[in-house]
Amino acid sequence: MTATATRQPPRLVVQAFWLTASKFVAAALSIALPVLLVRLMPQTEYGIFKEAFLFVSTTTSIATFGVGMSAYYFMPRYPERGGQIALNILVYNFVAGWIPLIAVAFYPQVLHFLFRTDALTPFALLLGFLVLLTLTSSLVQQIPVAMQDVRYSTIFIVGTQIARVILFAGAALWFRSVKSILIAAVVNQLLSVAVLVWYVDIRFPRFWMHFDWPFFKEQLAYALPYGAVGMMWVIQKDLDNYFVSHSLGPKDFAIYAVGWVDVPLLTLALESVVSVMIVRISSLQKEDRKADIRYITASATNQLAAIQFPLFAMLFVAGRDLIVLLYTNNYEQSANIFLVSLVLLLLGVFLLDPIIRAYKEVRNFLLVVRVGVFLALFCTLGPAIRHFGMIGAAVSTVGWQVIERILIAVCAVRVVEAKASDIRLYDDLFKVTGVTIVAGVLAHVVRNLIPAAHLIPRILAVGLSVCAVYLPAMYVLRLPGWDIMTKERITAFVKKTLGQLRSANA
Repeated sequence: MTATATRQPPRLVVQAFWLTASKFVAAALSIALPVLLVRLMPQTEYGIFKEAFLFVSTTTSIATFGVGMSAYYFMPRYPERGGQIALNILVYNFVAGWIPLIAVAFYPQVLHFLFRTDALTPFALLLGFLVLLTLTSSLVQQIPVAMQDVRYSTIFIVGTQIARVILFAGAALWFRSVKSILIAAVVNQLLSVAVLVWYVDIRFPRFWMHFDWPFFKEQLAYALPYGAVGMMWVIQKDLDNYFVSHSLGPKDFAIYAVGWVDVPLLTLALESVVSVMIVRISSLQKEDRKADIRYITASATNQLAAIQFPLFAMLFVAGRDLIVLLYTNNYEQSANIFLVSLVLLLLGVFLLDPIIRAYKEVRNFLLVVRVGVFLALFCTLGPAIRHFGMIGAAVSTVGWQVIERILIAVCAVRVVEAKASDIRLYDDLFKVTGVTIVAGVLAHVVRNLIPAAHLIPRILAVGLSVCAVYLPAMYVLRLPGWDIMTKERITAFVKKTLGQLRSANA
């Protein structure tokens, strides 16, 4: 089996840069898809489409039980056993995928129970098969990232998204039905599975011949406790969608789903940095370098804030105009949901998950927190929807997530032995926050000077106003990123990164 232990992984900034760039392209493509679908499908039909893929997403995330994410823990520690690690995940996913397939095949009424509509029942078998394929195809992005293979992770992230958009758009334009889009999704996942098997085989020839039962049990022993925590998080994350869909029906659920705008662009930098940080912090934890963990976490948080805080200001001020422009006036109510959901964009800069995953001893605490928050959310969603409608569901969901993040942050601070003096590591975060508030206030004033019917000028005015405040402040206050904003530094950075990418994959 080919070993990869001698390969020097690219630096954190190089990996994060290329992951971010690839996800930016994928996000741009994925934004276009729902914008197209809301114009081709009636609102109720679009709601049924969102319910179908909500079921696939939730079921897939629960069935994987965190085993796929174990690649981020084991591959940095045992790079020479990468083929075995990938095979273990594939074996588990294949077995686990049959459970929901059999369940919906013999009891399709579960779909009616979840969504209180019979529209999805005829697609039960198709949905079960899609879950089985999605479990495996998701690894086509995870495995290259875990192996710190910048080149192929970039290609696969962009390539799979391009294929998805083309197949979905073709099905929607030609047939304009939920069933046609589900069939397109099955084809897309089959292609991803084929690419995954090809990639793992070229990196670890005949990897399927090297199954190791003791190592498989060791991998499961690590993954399953996190999987229990992850399962609670997935259910908690999607719980409001099921409540809204069950209580209000597909048409109103379409409005609610658009309000959450589940596109990668909103968490672009976060996803890329977290994927790399999990690998790096796991390595540092193995060497008990807690000071380095605190420093790297603070540095990454400051850099994420420099991207996501001004992005938050733009989206918050121009949110209504963006929703109406992209999704038409039929979805104007989605704007209120969108503004509430943006709070999670601010919370995302605080990188807790890489730390929690690196320290196995905190898994039980995390599970208790997740169970407690889930129960609290479950008990409050029903009354919130009855009294306040969709906005009540959104506020309840975000509010409990804020409480959960605070509790997990307290645990992370203790486990890395953070001190009061470490607050100085976050000086840039405080500066970015102040500048963002000023920029947001100015953008709000300028936007309101433009007539409400002129959506594009209002959106452009918001973006220009935020930039007019934030970019000069980057230089004056030396905010993260100020030193690479000159033409010379940008050119040098791109050339250096391209050179490192070529050498890393030589």
